[in-house]
Amino acid sequence: MHITKRVLLAAAAASLLVAGHGATAAASESAPASVQSTPAAGPGWHHVADFPPAEEHRCHERGRWYLENGVRAYECRPAGVWELWVLTEPS
Repeated sequence: MHITKRVLLAAAAASLLVAGHGATAAASESAPASVQSTPAAGPGWHHVADFPPAEEHRCHERGRWYLENGVRAYECRPAGVWELWVLTEPS
């Protein structure tokens, strides 16, 4: 049953990434081309979205949504834009 839950969570996260790609792409367009994401903090961390520099609150709102829907943790990292990273596996 745990495997089914993980598969469903992964599928839901993937569909959100695909659905939110247009908004994420628009947010990324305002970022300088030289911005590089920082390496993940460890296994299981995934970069899922970018938010414009003035919209850190949106990054935290989305991060809380992921927490409510099964991820173990999230981080909003400043990198010219706010990068949302989620932890889906035990560290």
